Formats: sequence, C-alpha cells, structure tokens
Amino acid sequence: MGKGLYRSRLAEKPDEIAGKFMSSLEDDQEILLEDIVGTEAHDIMLCEHGIIPKSDLKKILKALEKLRREVEKSTLKIKGEYEDVHEFLEDRVIREAGEVAGGKLHTARSRNDQVVLDIRMKTRTELNRISQKLIELIQILLRKASETMDTPMILYTHTQHAQIGNFAHYLLAQTDILSRDFERLDSCYTRVNRSPLGASAIGGTRFPIDRSRTASLLGFNGVVENSIDAVSSRDFAIEVVACLATLMVNMSRVSEDLVVWSSSEFGYVELADEYASTSSVMPQKKNPCTLELIRGKTGRVCGSLMDLAVSVKGLPTGYSRDLQATKPPLWSALKTVEESLEVMSGAIRSLKVNRERWIDATRNSYAVAVDLAEELTAKGLPFRQSHRFVGELVRHLVERRLTLKDVNPELVAEFSKKTIGIKIQLTDTELSHILDPLCSLEARRSVGSPSPEEVDRMLQERRKRVEDYSEILGSRTAKLEEANTKLRKIVDEYIAG
Repeated sequence: MGKGLYRSRLAEKPDEIAGKFMSSLEDDQEILLEDIVGTEAHDIMLCEHGIIPKSDLKKILKALEKLRREVEKSTLKIKGEYEDVHEFLEDRVIREAGEVAGGKLHTARSRNDQVVLDIRMKTRTELNRISQKLIELIQILLRKASETMDTPMILYTHTQHAQIGNFAHYLLAQTDILSRDFERLDSCYTRVNRSPLGASAIGGTRFPIDRSRTASLLGFNGVVENSIDAVSSRDFAIEVVACLATLMVNMSRVSEDLVVWSSSEFGYVELADEYASTSSVMPQKKNPCTLELIRGKTGRVCGSLMDLAVSVKGLPTGYSRDLQATKPPLWSALKTVEESLEVMSGAIRSLKVNRERWIDATRNSYAVAVDLAEELTAKGLPFRQSHRFVGELVRHLVERRLTLKDVNPELVAEFSKKTIGIKIQLTDTELSHILDPLCSLEARRSVGSPSPEEVDRMLQERRKRVEDYSEILGSRTAKLEEANTKLRKIVDEYIAG
C-alpha cells in the first residue's frame, strides 16, 4: 500500500500486512455506485452554496459520471493500494479532473459520514428488493391456498395429532406471519432512509452546507440530525438484520414442515424435481435440499445479527474503525434472505399436494375427538364430563387398535354409562356427521378457524392486504426513482453548461 491520500500526518506508509488488514476494498465493492452518486449530490450542494465553483464541479461530475458508467457496465473494479472505496474514488477523480478541481471533491465531509451514507443507500435498495420478493411469496401462498381449500389436514400440538384443519388455512397462517415480516421491514425502512451526510467526522463543519438539500437529492426522508448519532450509530443495521433473521426463522419453520410432510412416512406433499436433489449412492432418493438449505442458511443470518451486535456493543460513542466490520454481516444477511425468498417462492409455487393421502390420514386420526366432546357439551353435558368420557373412549379404542370410525351408538351409550354414569344417546347419522373430518371443519364457528367460510373470508382480506403492501412498496421505490431522475438531470445540466 502506498502513502495514500489521507496519510499526510504519518511519515511512513503502512506495513504491507497492516495495510491489507485495514483495507475494506473487497467489502466496498457493494457500495461503489452509492459512493459515486452520494458524492455527486454532495458536490452539487457545495456548488449551489458557493463553496466550490461551477467550473470545478463540472470537471468533478464528468469524472464521476465516467466512473458511474463503468460501474453500470460492470467494468469498474476497485483495485490498488487503497484503504477503502472513498480513497479509491477520490484518487480516480483527481487523476481525471486534476488536483485543483478534484481536490475539492471531499470538502465539508468525512469518510465517517460518507460511508454510513453509502451503507444506508445500499441497504434501502436491498430492503426494497427483499420486500418485493416477500410480497411475491405471500401472493404465491395465497394462490396455493385458493387451490387447496378442499384439502383437510391434521394440525399438531406437541407434534401430536391435535385437531382437523385445512391446508389453505395453514398457508394463510404463513401469509399472516410473513405479513408481519413485511411490516417490520417497512417500519425499519423509515429509520434506514435518513441521511447522515453533513455530519462530517463527528462534529459537523464550518462550511454553510445544506444537509436537507443532499437528503432531498438522494431521496431520503430527512436527516439523522445529531452529528454524533449520524456517524456513530449502527442500530439501523442491527435492526435490519434482526428483521431479516426473524424472516428467515419464519421461513425455516415452513421449510421444516414441508421437509417432514414430504417424507415417505407422511407423503402429504412433494417438491417439484426442480427444487429437489438426489443421492450419490441411493438411486431411490428425492431429497428436499432447497428447503434444508433455507433452514441451514437461517443460522448464517442469525449469526450475522450476533456479529453486528457484538461488533457495536463495546464501542465508545463516536466513530471507531471497528464499524468497518459491520458491513460484511449486513451484506451477507441481505443476500442470503433475497436468495432464500426466491427459492421458497419457487418451491411453494410448484409444490404438489396429495389431497387423498391427507384425507386418509384425517379419517384414521383421533383428531376429531375434540369435536365429539364439544358436540356433547353443546347438547348440555358439562365439558369436563364430555372431556373425561371421550378421553377414556379414545384410550379404549387405542388399546383395541380401533379408531373413531369404529364407534357406534351402542358403544357410546354403554361406555358413557360406565365412565360418567350418564347414558349418551347418539344416532348413526349424528356420529357419522360429528366424526367426519370435512364435517368437522364445516361445524367450526370461531373467527380465524379453518371453517370454509372463515378460510374464504381470510383469503379475500389477505389479498386486499397484499395489494396495500404493493402500494406501500411502490411509493417507496417511486420516491427513489424520482430523486435519481432529478439528480441525473441536474448532473447532465452542470456537465453540459
């Protein structure tokens, strides 16, 4: 590493190993475009307020635009003996525009406010991409729910058969969970989308800059006002990764459900071949590896959260070079979540549901026992007596390897007299209706239950909700696009003038 632009205080260039250790060039490739655009906005503001002349701004912008075009063509790579992207960029501009003009590029700012500006810009872009893919996943779940409204399933508590449910109802539960993830990300976005630019190193600048102008040029909703807070805080990054970790945990649980249900013992669902893998030695295998990897990558995102929190927790208030280490876990989490959402969407979209297998399972399950207890209570029997009778009836059936399908009116009358001292009279028709899984669903009355009416109502409401999410995201992205269009126009005008 050479002497560098920023090392005038130091007599010697850094040790080779120390120089590489301090450099963040590899991580900064992610924010190269943001560094260029943020610099353009900053220098335009400086010119508007008479801090640098228009002639120098024109040279700076021409150099920056040349670099921006290289980035967009993916031909610009950060290389050389630089500490970071900021030094690289300033050096390139000075080479293009000359030291008199290019040397004014960094007026009234520091790498401290510059880097956190870039991180916030990159993060908000990625949050919008992730939010869009999250909306798409919710929409896919809703479509799959509408296709499986007639598919009963067994609901579990303690991994034991609990009640009869509906696969559409299960999918709607997942849309509700993911909707909260969207709402968390949306709330988080409002705190990310604040400009720190103008805080300088930590205490502001004596130049008459306009922080609101640069915030507006870059599409921010305002500024991080306190200059200490602006450069020192990374709670926004911790919050982002906390939201992403929660999202991954939620997707991991869905993955676990589908992995188990796709096994030979269950056979309730089957992944499409495109989302499965095979064995190198066992020719019969069809492995749900994409879902397993979502489970596994959840640990990576949770690890990124811990990485960020531990990196920040012991720092004194102010800027410390430790904050350089917050970029890799943030980039890793954003990339992992985006990829996982894409894979999950494809897996759900192409998922095959074995309705007949699920119907057979529900009819051979004791999960309708609660329906029998509730029906007896509805007929006037205290629930605790209903519960005791049905519980002992199920034990009787289990011991004889029978199921609730084997229950008849005579057994009910005889066994109820024996267990609770009351002879319960039910007809064959009543028993058949109570113990039929599909009838069980139709009899549900509570809000949010898997009854056909409730599932249909929830489906309609969730469709409307996801439309609202699309509008929210559309507003966010439109604001950034509008700001970028205006900035590009201003840059072109200065270069042309």
